[in-house]
Amino acid sequence: MRFLNPGGHNFIGVNTDGWGILQLVTAILFTIIVLVLSAVLFKYRNEPVIRMRKVPLSIAATLTLHVYTTLVLLVYPINQYWPCNAEFWIMSIYLPIGIGLFQAQNQVLLRTSRGQQHLLTQDIYRPLPSGKTKRQYYWNTFKLWCQTAREGGHFEGFIAAGIFFQFLISLVIYVISRKFNAYGVVSHSTTEPLCRRGWEWAPSIIWQALWNYIAGPHLLWKIRMINDVYKWRLQTTIALILGLPGTPLWLLSVYSDKMGAVNKYWIPAMWFLPGLITWEMIMLCGPLVTVYKNRKTATTNKRVLAEFDKKKTKGIIPANGSLTTTTTQASSGRFSMQSLDDCLNANGPDFDAFHFFCATKVFNGENVLFLEKTIKFKNEWARVFAVPECSLEKARMHMYRNAVDIYLKLVNEPTAAYAINVEGRIYSRLKFLFGAAANLIATRRPSTPRSVSHAATPWDELADPFTVPGNDHPLRPILRRSMDKANSTTELVTEVEPDLDDPLFGIAIPTDFDQTCFDEAMASVKNMLWQQPWQDFMNSRRASTVSAS
Repeated sequence: MRFLNPGGHNFIGVNTDGWGILQLVTAILFTIIVLVLSAVLFKYRNEPVIRMRKVPLSIAATLTLHVYTTLVLLVYPINQYWPCNAEFWIMSIYLPIGIGLFQAQNQVLLRTSRGQQHLLTQDIYRPLPSGKTKRQYYWNTFKLWCQTAREGGHFEGFIAAGIFFQFLISLVIYVISRKFNAYGVVSHSTTEPLCRRGWEWAPSIIWQALWNYIAGPHLLWKIRMINDVYKWRLQTTIALILGLPGTPLWLLSVYSDKMGAVNKYWIPAMWFLPGLITWEMIMLCGPLVTVYKNRKTATTNKRVLAEFDKKKTKGIIPANGSLTTTTTQASSGRFSMQSLDDCLNANGPDFDAFHFFCATKVFNGENVLFLEKTIKFKNEWARVFAVPECSLEKARMHMYRNAVDIYLKLVNEPTAAYAINVEGRIYSRLKFLFGAAANLIATRRPSTPRSVSHAATPWDELADPFTVPGNDHPLRPILRRSMDKANSTTELVTEVEPDLDDPLFGIAIPTDFDQTCFDEAMASVKNMLWQQPWQDFMNSRRASTVSAS
């Protein structure tokens, strides 16, 4: 058996030479690798460190591109049985869909970075669609999607529209061209090699040029300042750059007669393979490496805890000591939980710096924001119930509104811009406590927010007036805090008149609602922050201090 068939890819018979068999084996082995990696990635899709990457979209883009990659590897072996019609549809529709999904996945990095930065300054939630009929419900759903697409920069819909128009244009070209059928009105029937040339392939070329040479560099410019701990920006940059040479090399191979000798064994479409294989591996291996590192860190944490318990058993550490009050950094390279607690409770410059670090580098600023709000919630609970004159029923309703606001904006997945990642058991309990109230608020028909003027008593302020900028209504508190002018240390708590237009007016508060409703979620989120983000933050600060000195 020869390694190279003298005729090469000449559209005669099949190529069972060594080069053809090698491509066939490569296609099979690479397909197995991609499928295994996709299955593993799908298994870990809800891991906190990769959840923001939209793993299903990554897998869809990878599998779509991989089918094209596999077909390209099979073109040389099957030779004669690779018709021009099939190549036209694959180049005009299938490849553009794969590239569009890939570019949509790349945009996730930019949207995630911008969304996390908005969390530093905005306090909003996503409304839910509502309607008395199915038609009204679906129409409201579409309107909400349009609003989200404008505000969040989502452009999956624009990609879908582009693919639709690409399909229409390709269909018209296919019908009117005699290269692909006998009932066409333009061009002429020709040989298989010449069929791959001509104006009919222009839509595919234009689509690739738009994505690779306009959308790609534009995205690189937009993400140039992102410096995340996952190397996500670096992976995106490498993928976009390696995808640039494919289109011009393909055009050169198709339209230049000087490439004839090369095209016999390296068909024109194979110039896309280096970029496509890189895209697939980055979309699959990038998140998996992040998961591996995160799990390795979790193993280190377990080892630290085991060593601590062992020292406690041997009496090296007092029996009443705990990891949160013991400095572990010197012996294990880990900063203690107590240092994180001090940062969260102080709510000072260190807290702001940590929040900024998590939002811009780790992309989990919602976790820090959740801890900040729940700590304030517990402190507010103690203050409100410490006032003897305050009605117990009114105080519970006031705190329930505060808790619903936290759940609506940071826990509930349908409404939170970025929801915290907690165990299913904890999430189910919070949904039981606040889910019904959150749905009442999120599905409320938009109305003009009311503003409350305190010109007569400028020292008065509403306790936690949870207004939603640009959204439908405020979460009105039912208690008002004001400072006594004669004694600035005295705090008076008075009731606010009930609002019949309030979506929570008359709602029954669950009996299980109390000060500890968020405790389990707080412990879970705090442990997640301590495992890696807090260590990265403290190490980066220490490195900055050393370099400055």
